Amino acid sequence: MSYTDDITSSWTRIVRWLESEAPASAQALNPPATVADIRQLNDALGFRVPQPLETWLRLNNGSTAKDPRISIPGGTQLIPHLDSKIFPGGEVFLDCQSIVAHHRQFLRIAEDIGDEDWWKPSWVPVLAESDAHYGLTLDAGQTGESVPVLAYRETDYAKSYASSLEEVLEAMADALENPEAGSVLTRGRRAYVQDGRVAWD
Repeated sequence: MSYTDDITSSWTRIVRWLESEAPASAQALNPPATVADIRQLNDALGFRVPQPLETWLRLNNGSTAKDPRISIPGGTQLIPHLDSKIFPGGEVFLDCQSIVAHHRQFLRIAEDIGDEDWWKPSWVPVLAESDAHYGLTLDAGQTGESVPVLAYRETDYAKSYASSLEEVLEAMADALENPEAGSVLTRGRRAYVQDGRVAWD
């Protein structure tokens, strides 16, 4: 099976579970990203996003459908709705516009603190917590068959988290379908439903 098939298969399992068990979370998923969305994302980043991420975005363009936007200096920012936080650490699946906003913000911080290792231009954020610098990013600067996933956090440099996006989504699908299947990639947390949304203990 190709990475495209793996992404599609795992994400389809996740969406099916959300629609059946946590409809409020399912309603937070945006429609698929368009060709124009992907083009604008690539143009803003200055390079083409890794194919696994493009495949994922073309299934759903993030979990931000319920998030209000507020104006901030230099643009807008989404305020994540509780239903948007579908991943085990309470992270939001970023849409194309949010990926660009986070990428720009993190590069600006790295420049301000004078530490280019804090955030690299080739890192593409895909999951983010709403109230702190925590989440997952793809290391698009790596060459090879798969694109490594790094975990970033406020108190440390980004570190290796998974060998691929496919691995992350498969672990989440397994954890949703079988609560006993918690793994390192889901931080050992178990899914449950509260007020129609997925939550993790």
